[in-house]
Amino acid sequence: MSTPTPGRTWVDSAPPLVPYRYGLFSVTAITDGEGPWQKNGVEYFTDHCAQGGYVQGMCPAPAEGGGTTHDKTVFGGPELAEGSDPFTIYARAQCNAVGFDDPRGMALTRLGLIEEREAERFFSEHVVGADDADYRYPLGEVGPAVSLARALGALEADAALNYAGAPTLHAPRWAQPFMDELRLLQPNKDTGATRLTCLDSPIAFGGGYFDNPFAPTEALTTGTFWLAATGTVRGSRGAAFANETFKTNDNTRMALAERTYAFDADCYRAAVLVSVDGGSA
Repeated sequence: MSTPTPGRTWVDSAPPLVPYRYGLFSVTAITDGEGPWQKNGVEYFTDHCAQGGYVQGMCPAPAEGGGTTHDKTVFGGPELAEGSDPFTIYARAQCNAVGFDDPRGMALTRLGLIEEREAERFFSEHVVGADDADYRYPLGEVGPAVSLARALGALEADAALNYAGAPTLHAPRWAQPFMDELRLLQPNKDTGATRLTCLDSPIAFGGGYFDNPFAPTEALTTGTFWLAATGTVRGSRGAAFANETFKTNDNTRMALAERTYAFDADCYRAAVLVSVDGGSA
């Protein structure tokens, strides 16, 4: 921990922060409280990705050999949706014990400042990036990268065909100016705490989102990222707490603040590779 520099004017407090907005928490319904989810996460049955079909006419005629002339072949059973594993976000405060009066308070304050960003890192890699057999790639699993407008249109259309509600979209924060420049979003002054597409789908611009959530350590071409869509996002969050220790060998006080989370995003996940620098139309 740093010490004040002699000769400089001492100011009692840091300047105020402008609140972090339009990230993951802006599109997430978060429930606070302890529960069994803290051990294994959540799971539930959902009908939100149900499929069906249509037939012409109203009264089917009997078919030879039994049944009817209306062959209704699309079916589905109970669909189990599984959320993420629980994960814990932490912040640590440590300094020489002399004059370090409230390490627990400092650790809890720092936890509150960084937890949305760290939640975004986890969500991007372990929910958006958790590729499986049900993942949808409307324009191809490996690209080519397309324009923002084409990617957004493809995801909105795919969700309309495969999810019963509006999708929730996820993009790295640097993509926002490009989407606003192309007028792909409603003006933020009209949409409150959540940015919305022109079709009223919520979109999160996460400072912790990876350009490539499927391989966060692998860089993509400059100006390229995966625009992702999920079902409705929910979060479970435990109470924040802090524990303190004191090391006698170097007279150090340390506090560790933690809070456990788990997220679920219903039954739908899809992604399209985007380039803001000359992607295909």
